[in-house]
Amino acid sequence: MSEKRKEVKMSKSVNVNVSADKLWEIIGPGFAKAGEWSSAIDHSTSFGEGQFEGAVCDTRSCDLSAKGFTSVDERITEYDDANQTMAFDVYQGMPGFVTQMNSRHIITDEGDGKSKDEIQITMQMKPFMGALMGGMLKKNLSRLLDRALLDLKVFAETGKPSAEKLARMKKLASKVA
Repeated sequence: MSEKRKEVKMSKSVNVNVSADKLWEIIGPGFAKAGEWSSAIDHSTSFGEGQFEGAVCDTRSCDLSAKGFTSVDERITEYDDANQTMAFDVYQGMPGFVTQMNSRHIITDEGDGKSKDEIQITMQMKPFMGALMGGMLKKNLSRLLDRALLDLKVFAETGKPSAEKLARMKKLASKVA
């Protein structure tokens, strides 16, 4: 008899004062470069040729500054240049009670040079530990997504990392020096 998995879904979005095409360039073709603008990602590296038309890579590895995580490995599972959507599974680095996690980005043209990025997260968790720890993980992920979406908005609108990302980069540089 197989265990019934606990499923958790969440969705967050941000409105950005740039065109959908410009926002898509950061999210889709720029997938491997998230470490340049997200304060939760200290460094990101891409691997493999894209398995989907238009995708620049197959997988991405991210060193994280997020509380409770050190690094994650992600594999693109959906990539649609024309509809400006993409999704990826986190296949390494999640807590042991998380059996599967998928993140999906949907870029929408809001008119007048404005756009929206909606992130949809779906997680499958082991029943017992998922019930115990799932709420805390969802709360932490919610905070992380809020910060990432603000970082994205600043980067898309200014071409520069947010103050939080710059502070994180400075902190990392001082550790190396």
